Amino acid sequence: MAQEFLPGRVAAVRPLAAEIINVTIAAEALLGVAFEPGADILIRFRGADETAVERRYSIWQHSAAAGTLDICVVQHRLGPGSRWAGACAVGAGLEIAPSRALPIALDRAADAHVLFGDETSIAAAEALIGSLPGDAAVQAYFEVDSPARRWPQRALARPDRVDWVERSGRPGSALLSRLAGQDLPAATGVCAYVTGEAWLCATLHRHLVRERGFPAAAVRAMPYWKQSPRATAALAR
Repeated sequence: MAQEFLPGRVAAVRPLAAEIINVTIAAEALLGVAFEPGADILIRFRGADETAVERRYSIWQHSAAAGTLDICVVQHRLGPGSRWAGACAVGAGLEIAPSRALPIALDRAADAHVLFGDETSIAAAEALIGSLPGDAAVQAYFEVDSPARRWPQRALARPDRVDWVERSGRPGSALLSRLAGQDLPAATGVCAYVTGEAWLCATLHRHLVRERGFPAAAVRAMPYWKQSPRATAALAR
């Protein structure tokens, strides 16, 4: 069944960190709509040649009363989504289609929550963290390309529980090295959420299950993108 797209518009555009753009989208169809933490949305916009382009983004935060939602676009080598976010202006039209399935869901029965990912993970992870009680046990590890890509503390739900790791080599390598010296919550009663680049997700999932003893069902992994072989080879030089 084809996705049903609904009209919307850009309500605000602002830089959040280096090459990360926060876009607020407004639509009548969003009035009264509450999204589950971890939800995403499909956006259709016009590309540089006026052809329709579709991209899926995690919902960082939303207001059912105002009929708005916020996404954060990471500018990966100026792809169509990056170009759109960098050039879009307040009032620009677009179309939206909420997802039928939840990409990654919060385990509200867990005693502790550990989140792992990269720049593309932060919006969804922050939506999950922000929905937890203030006294919930939570720790997040985000591997980013440079310190400039760290989100400002004011934008984080629990800035004291975020550990920033600077990328070195293939996505996930630096994060795995950092975890070698870290104590994680006991595997019983904890839920781990792993999102971001595909190899990062696979590597962290294997580490948590095989080396840390996490039950496979307690590790919720969702790859958002995959680094091209050419980019991987360049990093190895």
